[in-house]
Amino acid sequence: MLRIGNILLCQGEVTKALDCFSEVLGIGYASDNVNAVEVANALYGRGCAQFCGFHLADAMKSFSESLNWKLAALGEDDPGLACIFYQMAHVYLEQSETEEAITCFEEYARLQKLETQRNLHDNAEICYAEGIVAKLKGRQDAALSFYQQALAMFATLFGGDHEKVASIHFDIGCVYSAMGNYEDALSHFQNCLLQRRKLLGSHVDVANTLYEMASIYSQQDSVQLAVKCLTESDRIWKAKLKNNEKLTSVLVLSAKLWKSLQCYQAAEENFEKALEHAISLYGQEHELVSSILLSLGEFLQEINQIQQSLFCFDESIHVRTALHGADSPNVAEVEYSKGVALLFQGDFEAASNCLTRALTIRQKHLGPMDGAVGDTLNTIGFLQLRMGNISGQEALDPLTEALEIRRAIGNMAKVISTLQNIGSVYKKRKEYDSCIEIHSEILSIRQDEFGAHDLCVADAWINLANLQTSGGRLVEATVSYEEALRIRTLVKGYNHMSVAQVLFKLGSLNLRQNNYTDAKQLFEEYMRIRAEEEADPDEEMAQALTLMGDLQKETGEKSKAQINWSSAQEIYQQLDYPDSHPKLRKLRARQKASPFGWLLK
Repeated sequence: MLRIGNILLCQGEVTKALDCFSEVLGIGYASDNVNAVEVANALYGRGCAQFCGFHLADAMKSFSESLNWKLAALGEDDPGLACIFYQMAHVYLEQSETEEAITCFEEYARLQKLETQRNLHDNAEICYAEGIVAKLKGRQDAALSFYQQALAMFATLFGGDHEKVASIHFDIGCVYSAMGNYEDALSHFQNCLLQRRKLLGSHVDVANTLYEMASIYSQQDSVQLAVKCLTESDRIWKAKLKNNEKLTSVLVLSAKLWKSLQCYQAAEENFEKALEHAISLYGQEHELVSSILLSLGEFLQEINQIQQSLFCFDESIHVRTALHGADSPNVAEVEYSKGVALLFQGDFEAASNCLTRALTIRQKHLGPMDGAVGDTLNTIGFLQLRMGNISGQEALDPLTEALEIRRAIGNMAKVISTLQNIGSVYKKRKEYDSCIEIHSEILSIRQDEFGAHDLCVADAWINLANLQTSGGRLVEATVSYEEALRIRTLVKGYNHMSVAQVLFKLGSLNLRQNNYTDAKQLFEEYMRIRAEEEADPDEEMAQALTLMGDLQKETGEKSKAQINWSSAQEIYQQLDYPDSHPKLRKLRARQKASPFGWLLK
């Protein structure tokens, strides 16, 4: 009967397999001479069936009981225990309990290595487990090496298509994705998908692969391909998981990806289905329900449905307060998100109250240097900036504290975010030297992170040059704009809109310094690239025409100046600028003050 249960499980007949294992256990428990190993094997089989049905708590209970029976019968160093630790590790992974999963995988590998007559398959499994451990510990290069070794061994064993080979392609794809090597990741995911479609049909593992591919296409801005993959993965998940516990978590993952693709209707639908499913499984007062309410609230805030988002946050706070107490970091997490929503709604007093509560709880329970504390301080500083509290230290003090924490943690993206906020304070104060110093540091971080020739570095050069221009440091600004021009030309080619934008900046700067010849050449190149790119008229084009007119007035080409000013005026009107707008008023003043201006009266 035990063997029949195993066969049924391999065929995907989970319910029938469970019946077989239960029958074996009923006989085993009732027997006068209990066979401990047989009972352990039946419990193991039952755990595998429960895991296939994503009944994780039941599966862990069965595996734990199986382990206890085998430990009593075989001792703690018997390789026969290895398979139980392997399955327990996967349950822990599904429950996001990483440390426990690592412990189980390491114990699995240790026990497997005690087997005196290991074959190629055993060695491949050990290598695969060591790859998983390395990945979970963040050692991506080591994980990749172990996985590639395991893949080579399994390919030798199985030859063609096999689920184990497909699984390793999937894991290698995940490692490459984490390393930012999206092309190689896609190659392995596509290999995995081909094999899984052939072997499994419309299986949950096929949906998992499609989801990972959608995530990569999203990173590459290939929205249509991402939507295609995610649509199919959703269809499979909803059909195969139905009332399964797993459905809730995958719907949340899918909703978040739909959100990043700006497919808001699909995102909202999946968040709401996940919430409904979680409540039906666990009731209203459950941590998963509160987490989905939090995610839904953040989504609604992003699409500017503020009142609905605040309702979700309040419901999540209610659930978490009941579960963990009002002073819990779990509650602080929602208070923080609610504070952010109120901030962007413009309800600064309420936002300040939420953020202050979140900060107090996080400092008390997480410590003064925790990353969540740094996030809260950064947002409080940004709130003070939005409120216009810049003359004193209301904004700078929390931002400076946040910067210290974020530097200590080493999250350079967040360090840059805080530096930008500090720079905004100095800019509003017109303390340009301090602001330039901040943006010079941002540039240095970008260069260290991406290299000297990355487009992010070009953007940093432009931001620095803009501030140098505002601060009157025009020679330095010229050098900075030229660095940005060099990088964008190198990456995008000279005849590109992003290059034209820098030419416009340089032309404006030269005009400001009365370098009319250089300014004219730069503006003409700007116009040429814009014309060749057939770019639609925009505010920058209107500004360029205005400045070109100013230049022509100064060099005596007054009729041409009138033509360019008129063209600029037409663009502003096409963009629905009101006649009372300062830019249109100044243009009319220019035209009337110049020769031929009487034509406009």
